[in-house]
Amino acid sequence: MPRTLLLALLATQLACAQAKVHLPEGGMSVAMQDLGGRPLVDLLINGKGPFPFILDTGASHTVVDNSLVAELSLDMPIREVRVGEAVINDLPAYPFRGLAGIGGDRPPRGVLSAAAFPGYLLTLDYPGRKITLRTGALPAPDQRRIFEYDDRDELPLVPIQLPGRLYRVHVDSGSPGGLMLPLRFMDELKLTEKPVDSGRARTVAGEFALKTAPVEGVIALGEYILNLPRVTFSDLRPGPAPGPGNIGYQVLRHFAVTIDARNRRLKFEKP
Repeated sequence: MPRTLLLALLATQLACAQAKVHLPEGGMSVAMQDLGGRPLVDLLINGKGPFPFILDTGASHTVVDNSLVAELSLDMPIREVRVGEAVINDLPAYPFRGLAGIGGDRPPRGVLSAAAFPGYLLTLDYPGRKITLRTGALPAPDQRRIFEYDDRDELPLVPIQLPGRLYRVHVDSGSPGGLMLPLRFMDELKLTEKPVDSGRARTVAGEFALKTAPVEGVIALGEYILNLPRVTFSDLRPGPAPGPGNIGYQVLRHFAVTIDARNRRLKFEKP
């Protein structure tokens, strides 16, 4: 069976599993470590560890590096994962190979999906360098600081306003970049310079070329003006539907971002 089909079938099976989250009454907070702009947390897995994992709002499922799966003889779903004082039982996850070369002497051993905490408020406080988890719900969206994404959207999206255009893009804490849009948008936006090659992006689907260019006019997220000297263009999912694009660390680092996965809402706050 092709690897991509196998992963798709496994992801579908795991999506049907229900993780159980246990949290102290007052919630919990842990330090946000940094891995090249990606938030990193330490996990205890079945009582062993800690193991560094990227906390990724752009990942629909949790993945564990094959080496750690073998080291711990892990079954899927994972029986117990601890993040600070939070305990997750029966966490849906699947093995993955592709994190080698990230993190230097302490590479991540997996990616923890931000969707692992349904029914709770997860906050990635970049300026405060902490991650919090608590009970509650976000207020109704106001399109200024609080936004809502559709129940058909696999990952959280927010509206980015560019001159004459409104785009909905993924909020991707696993991306070290700023604003990335599909290649076709280079023809829709007014660029003040010719796009230039700027390296390659590495994802679970492979490596893809990047182009960057400055965009004329104001770029905004709700009431916030984003200071983005250049916008990146790439098709991380090539084909007729390359995906909506994303905002990464260069945007998120200015905010405390709260995700209400149950109500499919996000809140952006500046200190």
